[in-house]
Amino acid sequence: MKNPLKAIPMLLMTALAAGSSGCLVSEDYDSTVSGSASTTASGSSFVESQSIYVDLSEGKVSEDNSTWTSISTSKTSLLGGSAKIDYTEDSSGNSTNLIRINLTDTTKNTGVHLSGSMENGGVKIQTSTSFETGVYLESASISSSNYPCIDMTKGGSASVFLIGDNTLVDGRKYGYGYGDSASTCDSGRVGSEEGSDSKGTLYCKGSMTISGSGSLSITQGYKNCIASKDGILTIEGGTYDLTSTGKNGLFAYTGVIVDGGSITFNGTGNVTTGSSGTCKKTNAIKTDSDNPSGYVKINSGTLDLTASYGKGISSSYVYINGGSTNIEVSGTLIENKSITYYDEDGVKTTETTSFSAEGIEGEYGITVSGGTTTVSAADDGINVSGTGCTLSISGGFLYVESQGDGLDSNGNITISGGITVVSQTGGGNSPIDRGENYKFTVTGTDATVFAMGSSDMFSESIPSSTVSPMIYKNNFTSSSSSIGVNEVIAIEEPQTYAAALLISNSLTSGQSYNFIQGGTIGGTLYNPDAKVYFPATVTNGTSSSATASTSSSSSSSNTPGSSSGPGGNR
Repeated sequence: MKNPLKAIPMLLMTALAAGSSGCLVSEDYDSTVSGSASTTASGSSFVESQSIYVDLSEGKVSEDNSTWTSISTSKTSLLGGSAKIDYTEDSSGNSTNLIRINLTDTTKNTGVHLSGSMENGGVKIQTSTSFETGVYLESASISSSNYPCIDMTKGGSASVFLIGDNTLVDGRKYGYGYGDSASTCDSGRVGSEEGSDSKGTLYCKGSMTISGSGSLSITQGYKNCIASKDGILTIEGGTYDLTSTGKNGLFAYTGVIVDGGSITFNGTGNVTTGSSGTCKKTNAIKTDSDNPSGYVKINSGTLDLTASYGKGISSSYVYINGGSTNIEVSGTLIENKSITYYDEDGVKTTETTSFSAEGIEGEYGITVSGGTTTVSAADDGINVSGTGCTLSISGGFLYVESQGDGLDSNGNITISGGITVVSQTGGGNSPIDRGENYKFTVTGTDATVFAMGSSDMFSESIPSSTVSPMIYKNNFTSSSSSIGVNEVIAIEEPQTYAAALLISNSLTSGQSYNFIQGGTIGGTLYNPDAKVYFPATVTNGTSSSATASTSSSSSSSNTPGSSSGPGGNR
């Protein structure tokens, strides 16, 4: 296995060196870092020096897109003999309908242009480790049988360019073994020994960058829609419609970087316990759980991620620097239950498993510095699971709707900027929950925090220190009415809550303010999806007063306000 530390950005190297726990040290993070030539497969900087054109419909190949040769099971030499193409054969000598393109001896960057459609087949490209490969999907459609639709092996980096509308449908099935794994799977679970267990419908063993103005639709039920096994997966452009009943949408060992494009993911998993259970967790974006340095970076683009029995984003480190990201996850909480199931390679497995439907999980750290992020989760919305590790918010708009904890860290939570709104519901949880013996601090006067939810653990949501004044109440009658503070912020449709907190430099210490429930809301509709107004006007409704302070001991009298009728700011 390659050393993952060779490929990770310097900010992660610094973070790992800074603490034995491997937790992110937020001050070492440079939010301007993005996908660049030093950390990606060069992407759109790829320069094509020689070309191969493949007509999938006709089974033909050309070097000049003019003179064509039929592809057969006998190797055809191309590019002066440095490349070869053929249909692979099964053990009986019959064609598998898998086109193999061998570029391992090439001495130039090679562009492979795929167009047309094919059924029950696939394309395997054995890439050069010394020169880059560019794959141009030019209105291509591939429906595979026992193979990935496009399989790039040997570990060379690759760039994929989307031109027109492209479709990939993976014919492999979850719970069956293919290729190498077929010999180890249980009897009756053999997908095909004449196949491949590569981890993605669009797969590259090395780093892969995808760009272009076209679209790509992928449907799979086996492992991952798009995967980079040993490297970094970078999305620079294009429109993606990813559907999975197998595992993940975007997957990489080292890192996933989104620098643009529009990505829609719909994942349907299932986890059932017992002697004949199922265990399919469909995460939208994930890095390999065996890599403690794995990271996901969202720098720009539009992401709409839906997953049942999975997570929106799951990695060791998560950075959200920009873009628009919407995440919805569902599923029933499972804790330490015994389960027996067939894994993705058809091997019968018995293990003790747990599952929680979380929006974003970063084991060693999560940093939000920009963009617009909305999360709806059946359990925790944002979760830093590593003990002593930090959730850091310094900019952007973050809205979390959860039935577990809203913002959850097993270490510190630090907010220095941006607008953070949390709507949490359900007993035994809190809108904001930091680790035992750790702190929640608001360190920037540009930060606005508006959180509401359960009252039984609401003390966890009160910051240890804040530079901006705060007000809070933890004894509302349980309600799902709109709530806001006039001239500051309001939310039109929160979940059921019994407590609320507002931290804002619009408040003045020592002044009395009203939380107004069920009032008339106006002002600026800051985020239509979350129905959050900022700044907001709130009138009428039921008012509950609290005094602004930077001290948790004096910001609320904990007595329910009872004045009804017009509500004001003070």
